[in-house]
Amino acid sequence: MSNRPIAEAVCLAVGNRREVAVTTTARLEVRLARRRQDVAAAQALRYRVFYKEMGAAADLRTKVLRRDIDRFDRACDHLLVIDRATRRRRIRPVFGSVVGTCRLIRRGAAERSGGFYSADEFDLTPLLNQAGECLEVGRSCVAPDYRSRAVIDRLWSGIADYIRANRISVLFGCASLRGTRPPELAQPLSYLYHHHLAPPEWRPRAVPARYVDMQVLPADAVDPRAAWAALPPLLKGYLRLGAMVGEGAVVDRQFNTTDVCVVLPTARVNERYLRHYGPMTDTRKAA
Repeated sequence: MSNRPIAEAVCLAVGNRREVAVTTTARLEVRLARRRQDVAAAQALRYRVFYKEMGAAADLRTKVLRRDIDRFDRACDHLLVIDRATRRRRIRPVFGSVVGTCRLIRRGAAERSGGFYSADEFDLTPLLNQAGECLEVGRSCVAPDYRSRAVIDRLWSGIADYIRANRISVLFGCASLRGTRPPELAQPLSYLYHHHLAPPEWRPRAVPARYVDMQVLPADAVDPRAAWAALPPLLKGYLRLGAMVGEGAVVDRQFNTTDVCVVLPTARVNERYLRHYGPMTDTRKAA
């Protein structure tokens, strides 16, 4: 299967916001959610991945609705990868199955919803002090049967076009390592700290009440090959684009993960890679 995205995207003005529209020669379509049914389909996929597959702890509302919903969903843009050759009976208006999704929150949307999602875990002040538009990527996931390079390429290419359409200067979000025991994640956490720590002017920091030291091992005790192998695939893609990480990790027991804050100033990204991939985070929150 080719690594080149098949979709060719163009940016269109829609009301007072700019949307990514994609024409495709294959069965996969990448676009923003346009109506409530689209968002419901994305929330249903998130529920299947985060709660049913990964074992996140669901409250009563989540269990009854079988959808992953929070207060940020109303204010953000939802990027969808849709397999138009299939159809889910319960959510017909999407005209296909949503097989990948992520949530995009710009500064204005964050202000309307009370802040960024990541702010519950990290002090984002260094990022918010930067000039230009910023974008948080979160709630990223792909259906189990679609976790191929082709689907990830579609999702990343959609984000890349969103970045260009909205003149994003920095992208960030929570990237998650599975598990809630940092000593068991010593290699990947220490590798990220020693090799990918952001400079002070770009460096978010875990909030004091939840701060977990990422420097579990000294630099000479880190096995870069083993640490790299332990990273989630989408976080690896982020790092290949030039992303950095903030200081300190956060344990999220609800989602059974240990989170780091990923930061990508878009000026660091080679335009060829931005066209090919577009940045993204891991298979859960930010990523």
